[in-house]
Amino acid sequence: MIPEKVKIGGHQYTIFFPYLFRERDNLYGQHDHAQKEIRITGVDTCGAERAKSGIIVTFIHEVLHGIDFNSGHQIFNSELGERALEAMAEGIYQVLIDNGWLTLQTKD
Repeated sequence: MIPEKVKIGGHQYTIFFPYLFRERDNLYGQHDHAQKEIRITGVDTCGAERAKSGIIVTFIHEVLHGIDFNSGHQIFNSELGERALEAMAEGIYQVLIDNGWLTLQTKD
């Protein structure tokens, strides 16, 4: 479902999934340009398994952070920007699903 690596703007990122955030329990994903890593958790804030659709949206969200950072713009580094990025990730996910370019193998 989630690849082990992704190339963004010429940079090879390693994907850590599932990743357990110990420093903050309210994170679903994290883009780390310095380490060239994307970390995504498989559980919610209560420790329950997350839906596949939510995990994919988080992956798209973190890739968008990578694109934003690597482009030099960094326009999403605010609370408002974070919400806009989440809306874009949800929209991209919907386009991929609705057009049959992405399918979930099992129900979530």
